[in-house]
Amino acid sequence: MHPLAIVLAGALIASQPQTVALLDYHTTVPDGWTSRPASSRMRLAEFVLPSSSDKGAEVIIYFFGTGQGGSVDANLERWKGQFSNPNGAPVTDAVKRDTTGLFPLTIAEYRGTYARGIGMGSAAEAALPDHMLVAVVAETPHGTLFFQLFGPRQAVEARRAAYLRFVRGLK
Repeated sequence: MHPLAIVLAGALIASQPQTVALLDYHTTVPDGWTSRPASSRMRLAEFVLPSSSDKGAEVIIYFFGTGQGGSVDANLERWKGQFSNPNGAPVTDAVKRDTTGLFPLTIAEYRGTYARGIGMGSAAEAALPDHMLVAVVAETPHGTLFFQLFGPRQAVEARRAAYLRFVRGLK
């Protein structure tokens, strides 16, 4: 049985997929994602993703205002700067530009020790080893949306495909 199905008076009634509105667009939220209240006015939506461990992955969608949030390249550089390797070597990144949808997407992935925070990251003692960020910048006609899937590498890798379907499903 589908996890969102409800049995009522002996009949199986499938609930409708959850959608989320982001600016003037909508997309379908993957099964199992739990919405939580946005913790700031710059966050349009926040989700906690299921995990078998204590530390699951999270998805946050940011919108700073039309023309705000910095250039794509400046954000890529900042996100890369939030990661380090235990041996001190620079982290590698994977950046892909996708122009097949309604608007351009830039998809970037980073792995390593993650000092998440504003600017170049949080303090070194707060950095989290073996973490991953899959960030997508969606350059829409209504403004730039910043999507981030982050958490322990294993949890992020397991949810990467559903997350990218979520972002690419923006209509």
